[in-house]
Amino acid sequence: MTAVQTDVEQIWQTLDALPSAGREIILARLTNKKANDRIFSPPKTLLDDERFLISFEDYLALSDDERDEIQSVVYEKYGSWIDEKLEQLHAQWMLVCGGKIIEWSAKLQDYPSDERMFALGKQLGCAPLVFVANLRIEESLWAALPRDDFYPSLTVTISAVDSDRADLSKKEITFDADFDTGSPYISVDYELLRANKIIEKQTFKPAQTDRHLGFSYQYHFLPRRITLADETGRILSKATSVICVSNWQNSPFCLVNPVRKALVGRNLLYEFPLRVELDGGARITKILAASS
Repeated sequence: MTAVQTDVEQIWQTLDALPSAGREIILARLTNKKANDRIFSPPKTLLDDERFLISFEDYLALSDDERDEIQSVVYEKYGSWIDEKLEQLHAQWMLVCGGKIIEWSAKLQDYPSDERMFALGKQLGCAPLVFVANLRIEESLWAALPRDDFYPSLTVTISAVDSDRADLSKKEITFDADFDTGSPYISVDYELLRANKIIEKQTFKPAQTDRHLGFSYQYHFLPRRITLADETGRILSKATSVICVSNWQNSPFCLVNPVRKALVGRNLLYEFPLRVELDGGARITKILAASS
């Protein structure tokens, strides 16, 4: 007989010698302990964690930083589970509200609007939280620019999604963006867009968390208008969604090129669509005229 079995046998003999009232007290305490163990056992998934069943009204009252903190904590604690669920759903994003996965899509462009998230939050009474799959930006760290190396670029203008070219009062910003087909989307400086009043306070889009080149960063996925010109001077303009990266200058997007203002991805090629010519001799990028 093992030491554990001996101890259990001695305890059992002690319990057996107790009057029935004493045994009932012991049984009640064991039942309570079992119930408490269930209550305080750590949740295994986001859906089981009652800390994130925040009421819709309380969520609206939070500051931007507080909403970002909630999103960051969820990714830290349940990142593996989030990735697993997104993989199972074949989804680029999923929306969790009231302890349930409510919506998801295989296209990041279907990211729910503020109006949709407000309606769901009001209907279900809980904070709507959206989680995004890893963006898988394929830029390589070896492509550093010093020592006579050059990075292809495109001149782009970013403005509010409802802007019109005839509206001269609209806010916009124009800059040369690094062009990399290894990136699936456009990535830009979040604070720069805020400073130029191109984006506003994000009530329903707290910062998502991702990794690039082995480093973590936070971003907002927001619809904006992108405008550029082809080689004939014709203006091309289209609403699309961009990755607005927080703390841009210290983010992994500036590791390859410290003076980078934005990273333009391959989505422009098929969303506009564009025909692009990279001229290595002249070190210029041409947007060719669309074929008739």
